[in-house]
Amino acid sequence: MPFQPGANINTVAFGNRPENVEVPHLDVRAPTTNDYNYPIGKRWINQGIAEYVLLSISTAGGVAAANWSLNGTDTGALNTLSDDASVTVTPVAGNIQIAGTSGQIATTSGVGAITLSIPAVFTAPGSIASTTTLTAGTSLAVTTSATIGTTLGVSGLTTLAATNIVGTTNINTSGAAITTIGTGGTGATRIGNATGNTAVTGSLTTTTTLTATLGAITATNGNLVLGTAGNKILSTSVATTTTAGANSFGTVTLVGGTATVSTTAVTANSIILLTRQTVGATGAAALGQLSKGTVVGGTSFVINAWSATDATTLAATDVSNIGWMIIN
Repeated sequence: MPFQPGANINTVAFGNRPENVEVPHLDVRAPTTNDYNYPIGKRWINQGIAEYVLLSISTAGGVAAANWSLNGTDTGALNTLSDDASVTVTPVAGNIQIAGTSGQIATTSGVGAITLSIPAVFTAPGSIASTTTLTAGTSLAVTTSATIGTTLGVSGLTTLAATNIVGTTNINTSGAAITTIGTGGTGATRIGNATGNTAVTGSLTTTTTLTATLGAITATNGNLVLGTAGNKILSTSVATTTTAGANSFGTVTLVGGTATVSTTAVTANSIILLTRQTVGATGAAALGQLSKGTVVGGTSFVINAWSATDATTLAATDVSNIGWMIIN
Protein backbone atom coordinates (compact mmCIF):
# COMPACT_ATOMS: atom_id res chain seq x y z
CA MET A 1 0.00 0.00 0.00
CA PRO A 2 1.32 3.51 -0.79
CA PHE A 3 2.31 5.77 2.11
CA GLN A 4 0.06 8.83 2.21
CA PRO A 5 1.51 12.25 2.90
CA GLY A 6 1.37 13.38 6.51
CA ALA A 7 1.41 9.90 8.05
CA ASN A 8 2.54 9.95 11.68
CA ILE A 9 5.86 8.48 12.75
CA ASN A 10 6.22 6.96 16.24
CA THR A 11 9.46 8.12 17.85
CA VAL A 12 11.00 7.01 21.12
CA ALA A 13 10.60 9.54 23.95
CA PHE A 14 9.07 12.14 21.61
CA GLY A 15 5.68 10.64 20.81
CA ASN A 16 4.11 10.91 17.42
CA ARG A 17 5.14 13.49 14.72
CA PRO A 18 4.38 13.90 11.00
CA GLU A 19 6.68 12.05 8.64
CA ASN A 20 9.59 14.04 7.17
CA VAL A 21 12.17 12.94 4.58
CA GLU A 22 13.26 9.76 6.37
CA VAL A 23 10.65 7.53 4.80
CA PRO A 24 10.30 7.55 0.98
CA HIS A 25 6.90 7.82 -0.59
CA LEU A 26 6.05 4.58 -2.40
CA ASP A 27 3.68 4.71 -5.34
CA VAL A 28 2.82 3.08 -8.69
CA ARG A 29 3.19 6.28 -10.70
CA ALA A 30 5.63 9.10 -11.22
CA PRO A 31 5.11 12.33 -9.26
CA THR A 32 3.64 15.42 -10.92
CA THR A 33 3.76 19.15 -10.18
CA ASN A 34 0.55 18.68 -8.24
CA ASP A 35 2.31 16.45 -5.70
CA TYR A 36 3.54 19.39 -3.59
CA ASN A 37 2.28 18.35 -0.15
CA TYR A 38 5.68 16.94 0.86
CA PRO A 39 8.77 18.35 2.58
CA ILE A 40 11.74 19.43 0.47
CA GLY A 41 14.11 16.47 0.00
CA LYS A 42 11.30 13.91 0.00
CA ARG A 43 12.02 10.81 -2.12
CA TRP A 44 9.32 9.35 -4.35
CA ILE A 45 9.68 5.80 -5.56
CA ASN A 46 7.66 4.71 -8.57
CA GLN A 47 7.90 1.04 -7.65
CA GLY A 48 10.05 -1.03 -10.02
CA ILE A 49 10.59 1.89 -12.39
CA ALA A 50 12.31 5.02 -11.05
CA GLU A 51 13.18 7.24 -8.05
CA TYR A 52 12.57 10.99 -7.71
CA VAL A 53 13.44 13.69 -5.15
CA LEU A 54 11.54 16.89 -4.38
CA LEU A 55 13.88 19.82 -5.00
CA SER A 56 11.55 22.79 -4.51
CA ILE A 57 7.99 24.05 -4.39
CA SER A 58 7.05 27.20 -6.26
CA THR A 59 3.87 29.28 -6.22
CA ALA A 60 2.41 31.21 -9.15
CA GLY A 61 -0.97 32.93 -8.98
CA GLY A 62 -1.72 31.21 -5.69
CA VAL A 63 -1.13 27.77 -7.25
CA ALA A 64 1.69 25.62 -5.84
CA ALA A 65 3.82 23.44 -8.10
CA ALA A 66 6.32 20.75 -7.10
CA ASN A 67 9.70 20.37 -8.79
CA TRP A 68 10.60 16.67 -8.75
CA SER A 69 13.97 15.54 -10.13
CA LEU A 70 14.58 12.07 -11.54
CA ASN A 71 17.41 10.37 -9.63
CA GLY A 72 17.55 7.27 -11.80
CA THR A 73 15.70 4.38 -13.36
CA ASP A 74 15.80 0.62 -12.98
CA THR A 75 18.57 0.58 -15.69
CA GLY A 76 20.83 3.22 -14.06
CA ALA A 77 21.22 6.93 -13.59
CA LEU A 78 21.35 7.78 -17.33
CA ASN A 79 17.85 7.79 -18.76
CA THR A 80 17.91 9.33 -22.27
CA LEU A 81 20.11 11.18 -24.77
CA SER A 82 19.00 13.72 -27.38
CA ASP A 83 20.69 15.02 -30.55
CA ASP A 84 20.50 18.51 -32.10
CA ALA A 85 17.21 17.59 -33.76
CA SER A 86 15.74 16.75 -30.30
CA VAL A 87 15.48 13.06 -31.16
CA THR A 88 15.37 11.27 -27.82
CA VAL A 89 17.08 7.92 -27.48
CA THR A 90 16.09 5.72 -24.54
CA PRO A 91 17.98 2.74 -23.15
CA VAL A 92 17.43 -0.74 -24.53
CA ALA A 93 18.64 -3.43 -22.14
CA GLY A 94 20.63 -0.72 -20.31
CA ASN A 95 22.34 0.53 -23.52
CA ILE A 96 21.89 3.74 -25.53
CA GLN A 97 23.04 3.46 -29.15
CA ILE A 98 24.11 6.69 -30.88
CA ALA A 99 25.33 7.71 -34.36
CA GLY A 100 27.62 10.47 -35.62
CA THR A 101 26.81 13.21 -38.12
CA SER A 102 28.55 13.99 -41.42
CA GLY A 103 32.05 15.44 -41.15
CA GLN A 104 32.53 14.48 -37.51
CA ILE A 105 33.99 11.56 -35.59
CA ALA A 106 31.05 9.16 -35.36
CA THR A 107 29.97 6.19 -33.29
CA THR A 108 28.13 3.19 -34.73
CA SER A 109 24.88 4.03 -36.48
CA GLY A 110 21.71 4.18 -34.44
CA VAL A 111 18.63 6.26 -33.76
CA GLY A 112 20.29 9.29 -32.15
CA ALA A 113 23.46 11.22 -32.89
CA ILE A 114 26.46 12.68 -31.08
CA THR A 115 29.12 15.10 -32.35
CA LEU A 116 32.71 14.95 -31.10
CA SER A 117 34.71 18.13 -31.67
CA ILE A 118 38.13 17.94 -33.38
CA PRO A 119 40.82 20.58 -32.67
CA ALA A 120 42.37 22.62 -35.47
CA VAL A 121 45.58 20.59 -35.14
CA PHE A 122 44.82 16.91 -34.64
CA THR A 123 47.58 14.62 -33.37
CA ALA A 124 47.01 10.90 -33.65
CA PRO A 125 48.81 8.85 -30.99
CA GLY A 126 49.28 5.99 -33.45
CA SER A 127 48.34 4.93 -36.97
CA ILE A 128 45.34 6.32 -38.86
CA ALA A 129 43.54 3.69 -40.93
CA SER A 130 40.90 4.46 -43.55
CA THR A 131 38.75 1.78 -45.17
CA THR A 132 37.74 4.08 -48.06
CA THR A 133 39.21 7.55 -48.80
CA LEU A 134 41.56 9.74 -46.77
CA THR A 135 41.11 13.34 -47.96
CA ALA A 136 43.43 16.27 -47.20
CA GLY A 137 41.95 19.74 -47.81
CA THR A 138 45.34 21.27 -48.67
CA SER A 139 48.33 18.92 -48.47
CA LEU A 140 49.45 15.68 -46.89
CA ALA A 141 52.88 16.33 -45.36
CA VAL A 142 55.32 13.65 -44.31
CA THR A 143 57.77 15.26 -41.87
CA THR A 144 60.20 12.34 -41.88
CA SER A 145 61.24 9.85 -44.54
CA ALA A 146 58.28 7.60 -45.30
CA THR A 147 57.55 4.75 -47.65
CA ILE A 148 54.07 4.56 -49.17
CA GLY A 149 52.90 1.01 -48.58
CA THR A 150 54.48 0.56 -45.15
CA THR A 151 54.76 3.72 -43.07
CA LEU A 152 51.65 5.32 -44.57
CA GLY A 153 49.93 1.96 -44.78
CA VAL A 154 48.82 2.28 -48.40
CA SER A 155 48.45 -1.02 -50.19
CA GLY A 156 46.93 -2.16 -53.46
CA LEU A 157 45.74 0.37 -56.03
CA THR A 158 46.26 3.86 -54.60
CA THR A 159 45.02 7.17 -56.03
CA LEU A 160 46.56 10.48 -55.00
CA ALA A 161 44.45 13.37 -56.32
CA ALA A 162 45.47 17.01 -55.92
CA THR A 163 47.93 16.04 -53.22
CA ASN A 164 51.31 17.46 -52.16
CA ILE A 165 53.79 15.04 -50.60
CA VAL A 166 56.56 16.97 -48.84
CA GLY A 167 59.96 15.53 -47.90
CA THR A 168 61.89 12.46 -48.97
CA THR A 169 59.31 10.06 -50.37
CA ASN A 170 59.85 6.50 -51.60
CA ILE A 171 57.30 4.66 -53.75
CA ASN A 172 57.51 0.89 -54.18
CA THR A 173 61.20 0.65 -53.29
CA SER A 174 61.07 -3.10 -52.75
CA GLY A 175 57.74 -4.33 -54.06
CA ALA A 176 57.46 -6.51 -57.15
CA ALA A 177 54.23 -4.90 -58.37
CA ILE A 178 54.16 -2.34 -61.18
CA THR A 179 54.04 1.29 -60.03
CA THR A 180 51.81 3.33 -62.36
CA ILE A 181 51.80 7.15 -62.36
CA GLY A 182 49.47 9.30 -64.45
CA THR A 183 48.11 6.85 -67.05
CA GLY A 184 44.44 7.56 -66.45
CA GLY A 185 44.40 11.35 -66.33
CA THR A 186 44.17 13.92 -69.11
CA GLY A 187 46.43 16.54 -67.52
CA ALA A 188 50.22 16.74 -67.44
CA THR A 189 52.19 14.52 -65.06
CA ARG A 190 55.12 16.47 -63.65
CA ILE A 191 58.10 14.82 -61.95
CA GLY A 192 61.15 16.72 -60.66
CA ASN A 193 61.90 20.03 -59.00
CA ALA A 194 63.25 23.47 -59.73
CA THR A 195 66.88 22.89 -58.70
CA GLY A 196 67.63 19.16 -58.67
CA ASN A 197 67.65 16.38 -61.25
CA THR A 198 65.22 13.51 -61.70
CA ALA A 199 67.11 10.22 -61.62
CA VAL A 200 65.63 7.02 -63.08
CA THR A 201 67.15 3.66 -62.17
CA GLY A 202 66.68 1.24 -65.06
CA SER A 203 65.23 1.95 -68.48
CA LEU A 204 62.76 4.74 -69.18
CA THR A 205 60.02 3.81 -71.64
CA THR A 206 57.38 6.10 -73.13
CA THR A 207 54.49 4.95 -75.30
CA THR A 208 54.39 8.20 -77.28
CA THR A 209 56.88 11.11 -77.08
CA LEU A 210 59.80 11.98 -74.81
CA THR A 211 60.20 15.76 -74.83
CA ALA A 212 62.81 17.99 -73.18
CA THR A 213 61.27 21.47 -73.12
CA LEU A 214 64.41 23.02 -71.62
CA GLY A 215 67.82 21.36 -71.77
CA ALA A 216 69.38 18.41 -73.56
CA ILE A 217 68.57 14.71 -73.72
CA THR A 218 71.94 13.19 -72.79
CA ALA A 219 73.05 9.58 -73.08
CA THR A 220 75.97 9.56 -70.62
CA ASN A 221 76.86 5.95 -71.32
CA GLY A 222 74.65 4.75 -74.14
CA ASN A 223 73.54 5.16 -77.74
CA LEU A 224 70.75 6.73 -79.71
CA VAL A 225 69.04 3.67 -81.17
CA LEU A 226 66.43 3.83 -83.96
CA GLY A 227 65.03 0.39 -83.43
CA THR A 228 62.28 0.21 -86.03
CA ALA A 229 62.37 0.51 -89.81
CA GLY A 230 61.19 3.96 -90.81
CA ASN A 231 62.54 5.72 -87.71
CA LYS A 232 64.04 9.10 -88.54
CA ILE A 233 65.94 12.01 -87.04
CA LEU A 234 63.49 14.89 -87.39
CA SER A 235 64.02 18.61 -86.99
CA THR A 236 61.18 21.09 -87.13
CA SER A 237 63.61 24.00 -87.54
CA VAL A 238 65.68 23.80 -90.73
CA ALA A 239 67.40 26.77 -92.37
CA THR A 240 66.94 27.38 -96.13
CA THR A 241 69.19 30.41 -96.68
CA THR A 242 72.60 31.58 -95.57
CA THR A 243 70.98 33.16 -92.51
CA ALA A 244 70.47 30.05 -90.34
CA GLY A 245 70.02 31.61 -86.89
CA ALA A 246 70.75 28.90 -84.32
CA ASN A 247 69.94 25.92 -86.55
CA SER A 248 72.14 22.83 -86.85
CA PHE A 249 70.43 21.67 -90.06
CA GLY A 250 69.72 23.43 -93.30
CA THR A 251 70.10 23.89 -97.04
CA VAL A 252 71.75 26.67 -98.99
CA THR A 253 72.36 27.47 -102.69
CA LEU A 254 75.94 28.06 -103.75
CA VAL A 255 76.89 31.24 -105.54
CA GLY A 256 80.04 30.86 -107.65
CA GLY A 257 80.78 27.57 -105.93
CA THR A 258 80.66 28.89 -102.36
CA ALA A 259 78.31 30.00 -99.57
CA THR A 260 78.79 31.37 -96.03
CA VAL A 261 76.20 30.04 -93.59
CA SER A 262 75.57 32.18 -90.50
CA THR A 263 74.56 30.04 -87.48
CA THR A 264 75.34 30.25 -83.76
CA ALA A 265 75.26 26.43 -83.60
CA VAL A 266 78.70 26.03 -85.14
CA THR A 267 81.87 25.71 -83.07
CA ALA A 268 85.54 25.46 -84.01
CA ASN A 269 85.34 21.69 -83.41
CA SER A 270 82.04 21.03 -85.19
CA ILE A 271 81.73 18.17 -87.65
CA ILE A 272 79.87 19.50 -90.69
CA LEU A 273 78.30 17.05 -93.13
CA LEU A 274 77.69 18.33 -96.72
CA THR A 275 75.79 16.87 -99.66
CA ARG A 276 74.28 18.20 -102.93
CA GLN A 277 70.51 18.27 -102.85
CA THR A 278 70.21 19.44 -106.47
CA VAL A 279 72.75 19.98 -109.25
CA GLY A 280 72.65 23.64 -110.16
CA ALA A 281 74.95 23.54 -113.25
CA THR A 282 75.70 21.04 -116.02
CA GLY A 283 78.01 18.40 -114.64
CA ALA A 284 78.38 20.16 -111.24
CA ALA A 285 78.38 16.88 -109.35
CA ALA A 286 81.35 15.72 -111.43
CA LEU A 287 83.16 19.02 -111.34
CA GLY A 288 84.55 18.57 -107.84
CA GLN A 289 84.11 17.90 -104.15
CA LEU A 290 82.36 19.83 -101.37
CA SER A 291 84.38 20.88 -98.34
CA LYS A 292 84.09 22.92 -95.16
CA GLY A 293 85.91 26.23 -95.37
CA THR A 294 86.60 28.86 -92.73
CA VAL A 295 84.75 28.40 -89.43
CA VAL A 296 84.07 31.21 -86.94
CA GLY A 297 82.82 29.60 -83.74
CA GLY A 298 79.35 30.73 -82.74
CA THR A 299 79.03 32.79 -85.93
CA SER A 300 79.40 31.07 -89.34
CA PHE A 301 81.06 28.48 -91.57
CA VAL A 302 81.92 28.38 -95.30
CA ILE A 303 80.92 25.75 -97.87
CA ASN A 304 83.20 25.40 -100.92
CA ALA A 305 82.78 23.43 -104.16
CA TRP A 306 86.14 22.71 -105.80
CA SER A 307 86.94 22.19 -109.48
CA ALA A 308 87.42 18.55 -110.44
CA THR A 309 90.58 19.43 -112.33
CA ASP A 310 92.09 21.78 -109.78
CA ALA A 311 91.55 21.21 -106.09
CA THR A 312 92.63 24.78 -105.36
CA THR A 313 90.13 26.40 -107.70
CA LEU A 314 86.48 26.99 -106.83
CA ALA A 315 83.91 25.61 -109.23
CA ALA A 316 82.69 29.03 -110.25
CA THR A 317 79.75 27.63 -112.24
CA ASP A 318 78.49 25.46 -109.38
CA VAL A 319 75.15 26.78 -108.10
CA SER A 320 73.99 23.52 -106.57
CA ASN A 321 71.68 23.41 -103.55
CA ILE A 322 73.65 21.97 -100.63
CA GLY A 323 72.33 20.21 -97.53
CA TRP A 324 74.36 20.62 -94.32
CA MET A 325 74.24 19.23 -90.77
CA ILE A 326 76.34 20.25 -87.78
CA ILE A 327 77.33 17.65 -85.18
CA ASN A 328 78.77 19.02 -81.92
